[in-house]
Amino acid sequence: MKGLFKRILSSVFMVVVSMGTAVGQNPIIKGQFTADPTARVFNGRMYLYPSHDIESPIDELKEWFCMEDYHVFSSDNLTNWTDHGVIVSQNRVPWVKPDSYAMWAPDCVEKDGRYYFYFPAAPAGEERGFKVGVAVGDKPEGPFMAMPRPIEGIMGIDPCVLVDDDGKSYIYWSGMGMKGAQLADNMMQLSSEPVMIEGLPEGFKEGPFVFKREGKYYFTFPWVRKKTETLAYAMSDSPLGPFEFKGIIMDESPSGCWTNHHSIVEYDGEWYLFYHHNDYSPDFDKRRSTRIDTLSFNPDGTIRKVTPTLRGVGVSDARSRIQVDRYSDVSKKGVSVDFLDKSNPFDGWKVRIGKKGSWVRYNSVDFGERPAQRVMANVRSAKGGVLRILADGLSTENVIGDIKVPAGGGWMEISESVNGAPSGGIHDLYVELADGNDVEVDWIGFDAMPLTEGAFQTGAYRNLFAEMGYDPKEIDRRLDDIFNELFFGKNRIYFEVGDSMGYVSDLKNKDVRTEGMSYGMMAAVQLDRKDIFDRLWRWTRRYMRHDDGDNKGYFAWSCKPDGTRNAHGSASDGELYFVTALVFASNRWGNDTGIDYLAAARDIVDNSMLKAGKDNAVPLINLEHKLITFTPDRWGGRFTDPSYHVPAFYEVWAEWLGDGRSKFWKECADKSRRYLHDCTHPSTGLTPDYSNYDGSLLGRNMPIGDAFRFDSWRVPMNVALDYSWSCADRDWQRGYVERLHDFLYSKGIDEYVDQYNVDGTDVKEILGAGEYKKLRHSLGLVSTAAAASLVSTDMKGYEFAQKLWNARHEPYDDGYFDAYYDGLLRLFSFMHLSGNYRIIFPESN
Repeated sequence: MKGLFKRILSSVFMVVVSMGTAVGQNPIIKGQFTADPTARVFNGRMYLYPSHDIESPIDELKEWFCMEDYHVFSSDNLTNWTDHGVIVSQNRVPWVKPDSYAMWAPDCVEKDGRYYFYFPAAPAGEERGFKVGVAVGDKPEGPFMAMPRPIEGIMGIDPCVLVDDDGKSYIYWSGMGMKGAQLADNMMQLSSEPVMIEGLPEGFKEGPFVFKREGKYYFTFPWVRKKTETLAYAMSDSPLGPFEFKGIIMDESPSGCWTNHHSIVEYDGEWYLFYHHNDYSPDFDKRRSTRIDTLSFNPDGTIRKVTPTLRGVGVSDARSRIQVDRYSDVSKKGVSVDFLDKSNPFDGWKVRIGKKGSWVRYNSVDFGERPAQRVMANVRSAKGGVLRILADGLSTENVIGDIKVPAGGGWMEISESVNGAPSGGIHDLYVELADGNDVEVDWIGFDAMPLTEGAFQTGAYRNLFAEMGYDPKEIDRRLDDIFNELFFGKNRIYFEVGDSMGYVSDLKNKDVRTEGMSYGMMAAVQLDRKDIFDRLWRWTRRYMRHDDGDNKGYFAWSCKPDGTRNAHGSASDGELYFVTALVFASNRWGNDTGIDYLAAARDIVDNSMLKAGKDNAVPLINLEHKLITFTPDRWGGRFTDPSYHVPAFYEVWAEWLGDGRSKFWKECADKSRRYLHDCTHPSTGLTPDYSNYDGSLLGRNMPIGDAFRFDSWRVPMNVALDYSWSCADRDWQRGYVERLHDFLYSKGIDEYVDQYNVDGTDVKEILGAGEYKKLRHSLGLVSTAAAASLVSTDMKGYEFAQKLWNARHEPYDDGYFDAYYDGLLRLFSFMHLSGNYRIIFPESN
């Protein structure tokens, strides 16, 4: 293992990894501009409703603010933020002037279980100025439905709503002064005449944000007292004033950014100020980005002035890429910050530590419960140097380890052992230049560092093999070899029929299964083998699809190689993969090359949904639980299979299937993730082959069902896929992989077997495979356990991945050889670990 981590990785690999950087520092949202941030706490989670600066597509706004829609973001730790996508856009609101690009500062509040999103925009027609509209949703992230008309009586911008303790609601806005009024109970009409807010200083003011604390009303606002905006406030005993001006919350920006706009919110007993700055656009202050800093009060209730920071708030995971350029403190001399790439500011920054003894401090790093074993940094230096990593101070007893940076011109990821890492808990991290001059640092991290954002957001995939030091050319060659061996080698599972068809066979069972056919199609579309994909789909469509009867649109799960059906029923995982692979084929190759892939995918889904309320065939998805069935019939429709759960597939359907059921598919993804929590053993991480929809065991005392056996091997790989693509359940998924790896490791990383009871005890009856019945250290499970390393923060993950790298697909000691299942799981897992199992976006994107 030692030699594995001493290798230095070039900047080629850094590009793949760094795009998924955690955004726990200021600014908190990257990849897009977010201004005018309104933060609200709903259901114990922080939601962020900013405006959205974009580059203007029209000449008249090239030098001005340009905003066409609103996104909503959320977080439960103020460090990792989820983009829930667009909730309102200018051309989908009936009363808004098309292409006006004036969707300015919004707000959102909850009342009686409904969520009301308020936004300003330019009205259609001849009327000038701004009006305020409202959109309504059942969830804080939407979907929202915009009302057909704006709120009567409001002409202005920057709406803010206060729902008072007595249930009354008030709306505030700016425009020819600062104004407020009471809202009607329906939250969409005024119930009082607007009043001018009195007691505020002279000068330009906008963006009111009103909150209540300890019986006092705080009217806060951006205010130009000189040339650019401060954040100021006044206080009152009444929601509509009069107010008494109290002073400044935040001074003007030293960089000269003209605007500031904000919200103030309490979360988990702490108060926070959300505001914006032009961090990513220093030369043009009409492109802003959201920041957070803590806020506190004096004993008399007045607000203490907030000093902006780069570090921001929240706790950073030591097993993540820590952006030390967003520091908490620096030495007086020798430290500077600049963009990594000035042509692409969203790539972030680097810190240059210029002279021996210079340092940066980054606070609140969580080392968890396990001591770190390795430290890694992405660095470069023309002359070389030594970075000293310390915890909680610069004295020698605080040294974690040293990183020797060789002289050179390019970025390098360097990994070194640590000898003094904290045993756990939250600590301040120091990076000091112990020797040399001019070392640039992009990030620092410890142990394995999975990405913290999914590929749906970033387009990035982790190449764990490259991260471990394997040569990229060798990784690509080995993937080609694995694929060619499986599809064209001596022990191939793929067979061509005539000029246009082909099938994948489970050789040990001498049949063709929808499982294998759909897996083969997924491999083919992932690796851009249209020829193989089309052959497999034509064979599937001809021999396996039911064209009439109760099962119309479904596929017979098992056939002989000549196409004769062994069984007429369907297995839901085959249809799940067929639909997703067909959607990807549509995205990659279009629908005009002989097969309309998207129509074929919709046909499966539409036929499935038509079976609601029938007896002999049911939808693939149980409509009550929104979970996939084991088989879509009266028997298998009563329970599910954990290994059929690939939540990110439903997100693919929601995005590109175009069947009008996007909301439903997103709900299925959420339900599927929740189900995996329930069906997984809390200590071992093992799942049964089958379970009830609530995750409980079937309890039928049958060899197949309640134990961890062949089907269950796929769960770790599926969790890795969902993490890599979506990262929507990152905390649970990391804990799951840690439990699973710990259990398998405890059995011996080269000795664990392929069947256990879910509590980790030995099975009483061994389930056979083909003509063989024996417990094995099976390649299929070795592969999927390795795939789970994409999620792991522990160095064990590297060991599991290395076992797959070194594994060979050959007969076991008793002569048993599984070309099909072991082979496909090996291929898929290698694709995952090399960053080659991807979301296939439409080619036009």
